[in-house]
Amino acid sequence: MIRMNDLSRLQPPDAFTHFVEVVVPGGFSDTLTYGLAAGETLERGSVGMVTLGARKSPELALVLRIHDQRPVFRLKPIVAHPSGFRFAEAFLEMTDWCGRFYCSTLSLSLDVFWPADLDKWLGQLTEAPKRAHKIQKAPPAEPELAPPLTVEQVSAMAALSPLLDGSGFRGALLHGVTGSGKTRVYLELAKLCLDRGQNVLILVPEIALTPQTRDRFQRHLHEEVLLLHSNLPAPERRRSWTQLLQGKARVVMGTRSAILAAGLNPGLIIIDEEHDSSYKQQDPAPRYHCRELAFHLAHRNGAMVVLGSATPSLESWEYAQRGHLLLVQLKERARPLPLPKVRIVDLRKEAKQDRELTMSPPLREALSDTLAQGHQAIILHNRRGYATSRVCTKCGDTLECQSCKVPLILHRQHNALLCHYCGRIYPIRTPCPKCRAIEYQFEGSAIEKVEQEILAWIPDARIVRMDRDTVQNIGAAEKILSDFRAGTYNILLGTQMVAKGHDFPNVQLVGVISADIGAALPDFRAGERSFQLLTQVAGRAGRAYEGGKVILQSWNPTDAVFQFAMRHDYEGFARWELANRKELQYPPFSRLLAIEVTGKEPDRVESVCTLIEGSLQAVPGVNVLGPADAYVAMIRGQHRKQFLLKGATPQLLRHAAQKVQLSLASQQIPGVLVKFDMDPVGML
Repeated sequence: MIRMNDLSRLQPPDAFTHFVEVVVPGGFSDTLTYGLAAGETLERGSVGMVTLGARKSPELALVLRIHDQRPVFRLKPIVAHPSGFRFAEAFLEMTDWCGRFYCSTLSLSLDVFWPADLDKWLGQLTEAPKRAHKIQKAPPAEPELAPPLTVEQVSAMAALSPLLDGSGFRGALLHGVTGSGKTRVYLELAKLCLDRGQNVLILVPEIALTPQTRDRFQRHLHEEVLLLHSNLPAPERRRSWTQLLQGKARVVMGTRSAILAAGLNPGLIIIDEEHDSSYKQQDPAPRYHCRELAFHLAHRNGAMVVLGSATPSLESWEYAQRGHLLLVQLKERARPLPLPKVRIVDLRKEAKQDRELTMSPPLREALSDTLAQGHQAIILHNRRGYATSRVCTKCGDTLECQSCKVPLILHRQHNALLCHYCGRIYPIRTPCPKCRAIEYQFEGSAIEKVEQEILAWIPDARIVRMDRDTVQNIGAAEKILSDFRAGTYNILLGTQMVAKGHDFPNVQLVGVISADIGAALPDFRAGERSFQLLTQVAGRAGRAYEGGKVILQSWNPTDAVFQFAMRHDYEGFARWELANRKELQYPPFSRLLAIEVTGKEPDRVESVCTLIEGSLQAVPGVNVLGPADAYVAMIRGQHRKQFLLKGATPQLLRHAAQKVQLSLASQQIPGVLVKFDMDPVGML
């Protein structure tokens, strides 16, 4: 029997009866071979303990293969983790597939999908019986007295429920206007799934949405819902993971990484607000998308996937139009109330009276009337800080971050200038780099300035601000939302996070300070994101009382995106935007692979770009755009270049990526990082 202190000793192959191929989290590109001594027992999927290089402390490793083919080199031993835990074959296949599909590795997939302290949670498996009395379960929620299903909800259930009894992949898109009761349909489907003895996974785009959503599911299902997200307190995280690893979890709710919750094997996967970009992993690799992983999981293991949104991604909408997903629609609100009326305020006309305009007179008056009637309002301004730039009054130069070459943002909260890309803070009176003057003025309004202006106009307003600056602490977002829902505040002022699926019955007014933000970015998804944001935030108004209002302020009120949003016309927008996409062969009419090259030395970045260009020459079926400077050409002192590859299938793009990776491996240029992003959601 091998002891722990023997793990770091190299031994001849004859010392072992079998040999084990393992993968270790942390970016190792290859599998590693260890020896299995007589008396040690491991299987494919087991968690083993090994040492790496000169390290003495053991690392966790995932066993991929056990064989008796003796290598010619000396090797170290492997022992089983004391818990004896073994991952299911479905988890191994999915983790490996994720690494390959997204041009990454199994090792990096494990880095993402294993919890950072897996060793600790595995230890809980052996300790759980001794410590069960110390672990406090959350008190059960009171049963929900749900109202009868609406006619549309009954029709939706009639269409969706038969899919629960199928086999293989079953997918549906539940497209319902804001307030139409999509969550109620999820609840009924989850109950049916549990009645059939299957497990349920519910994904939400933001941690802040988990408290209200979890409460509804627990009340309706009479079943505990385990949470999985990064802000969980340690005791709850421990309990969630031990329940999962023991295979005792029935209903799990989480954000993006919960898609590969080990030990769940869901029969139903619900992705709420499926259009949201937070379902796409940005860094580190693999840069996966929950929707794609859910589809693969359903294909391989047999599950039903339900995508839900009032503004589905155009990819999901087109899949449904082609018949790859069952399209189920809820066209009316669950309560007999109309969608809120949307008015667009032309800032070009309003600015003639006030050049420093932030809130137009129509929005100010509507806000005053709403508060006077005892209702609440949501004001959206998708700009953090107080002012968006500092301009030198002597030479006219805009002060930029030295590391990122982007304008610095004034934050009154910090009494400083802040770079939103690297987080570096500069004193307000930083001399102008061009002329060394310290005379300046601030231009552009951000959310702190809006807050100041509202209080100047309505001194007794009870405002709570929700942006990245105010929700940094664990639980801060949940407290803001619960306090607003309870009526502690009557104005919720926030960035785009206030638009995501929240249900506030007393909100009668939604105001958007600048509907134009983001609409003109050099990204083919800019119009889609703008429409989704405006439609989603507009849907927060008038959910319990008639007479909800939405006021969008714009410098370009005739923009087609705003006109579709004003009419709540998703299908009209989709037809219009898909025609543009088809002409230019952008998704969903092609697949994309973005390749980003970054480095401190511009010459080295250019050399790598030249190498990539050469490896991509004459790759059949792939259209290569670039290299070109990224929209933000430097971040944290790193120069950024981008390629964009278009192809009919992801297989073609992965073939191109493999050619690039082989070229980079054969001619290594130090100090340069190359990132691969299959199906990117942002091009900036």
